[in-house]
Amino acid sequence: MKTHKYRTSRCILKTNDEFLMVVHNNVRGENTGIWGLPGGRIDRGEKPLKAARREIHEELDTAMGELVDVGSYSYKGYQHKVYGTLFEGEIGRIDHSELLEVDWFTLGEVRELARRKKLHAGFELESIEMFTSILDCSG
Repeated sequence: MKTHKYRTSRCILKTNDEFLMVVHNNVRGENTGIWGLPGGRIDRGEKPLKAARREIHEELDTAMGELVDVGSYSYKGYQHKVYGTLFEGEIGRIDHSELLEVDWFTLGEVRELARRKKLHAGFELESIEMFTSILDCSG
């Protein structure tokens, strides 16, 4: 069995009909208005699921319930693991050294960001639609 080497672990947080999107900090520290899913790099030896929980805690000072495996997506030659959760908590302290902006978007608004090429990795919309489909199939 082949094991995947994932570069990052990302998480879709859904509450009501909205999804949490973030603008990650970059080397210049400027807000480019390019949105992505919260999460980040997987540490050496760390499992993707643990990395997703750690990154969300570090970036947003919050905990999550059950995480659903949404899939793996390719970006810049690396694989990135994506999980999803129905989020019922509250966002705590936002780590502004990692995140420049945080906001909630409807699926229609995420589609508009994709149309305007304002999504970071390009797999955000596909993974959100997959998570929505998983939720629809589960009840």
